[in-house]
Amino acid sequence: MMSLNKTIAYTKNWKHTFWIALLLGGLIPILLMTLEPFDNSNRFAYKYLILSGYAFCIIIPLLLVHPIENYVYKIQTNRWFILNECLYIITTLFLIYIFSFFYHFYVVSGLPTFTSELIWDFIKSFGLPFIPIVVPLWLYLRSKYGVIEVPMFDKEHPKKVKTVTIVGNNKSETLTIFESDFIFAKAQQNYVDVYFNTENGMEQQTFRSTLSNIMKQLPKAWQVHRSYLVNLDYLTTVEGNARKRFMKISVSEDTIPISQVYYKALNKRLSNSSLELQK
Repeated sequence: MMSLNKTIAYTKNWKHTFWIALLLGGLIPILLMTLEPFDNSNRFAYKYLILSGYAFCIIIPLLLVHPIENYVYKIQTNRWFILNECLYIITTLFLIYIFSFFYHFYVVSGLPTFTSELIWDFIKSFGLPFIPIVVPLWLYLRSKYGVIEVPMFDKEHPKKVKTVTIVGNNKSETLTIFESDFIFAKAQQNYVDVYFNTENGMEQQTFRSTLSNIMKQLPKAWQVHRSYLVNLDYLTTVEGNARKRFMKISVSEDTIPISQVYYKALNKRLSNSSLELQK
């Protein structure tokens, strides 16, 4: 089963969001002109011009929601989860349906009154059938233009200011440490080993939990592999090649593997931090 708390690429850039809105907005009128779902091609003038207006029913909601999703992305410390993407798609689709209904009601049909039943009938008849066509393309474009961001190197590390408490599935499993003392975490089946810095060196505590649950509790935790989280303030170098890459950290001899999906963001982060990156 796919975890809804898995981090995925996020389309933060306004330009990319605008292009996605434009592409989807242009697709809908083309489908309407081709499929003619209203079955009234002979009954109203300027058919193509009027049907083109549905493009704005797509573009406007996408642009209106983008500041809100950017705000959520920011408060989640520049991380975006599958759950966020699902909620975003559902919410924005609902707005698109509402905009489309009122455009259909006032401009296309010119009906005198409407009811909530008419809105629901419109969504069932003219909204839901387009989901298998539009949503996969929408998700593909967001993934294509999306990025996974990682934080810049913290020159003031270690800064022992804020504490965090990690809690496992068993409530008795708790650990309170300084946020900056978290080093890395490794998932093994139903357990996660959390490694952290102490006055006596690196120590480890095991939690019965998932990696995604641990990550949500640690602002300094950044996923670099399906089984690993790491505090990038401890990162020293990335080594290996295109087939197999791994990182080294400053407080341990352990090496941490890097998945290809996260390598691009790490490469950018290392370049901006003037660290050496071996291809």
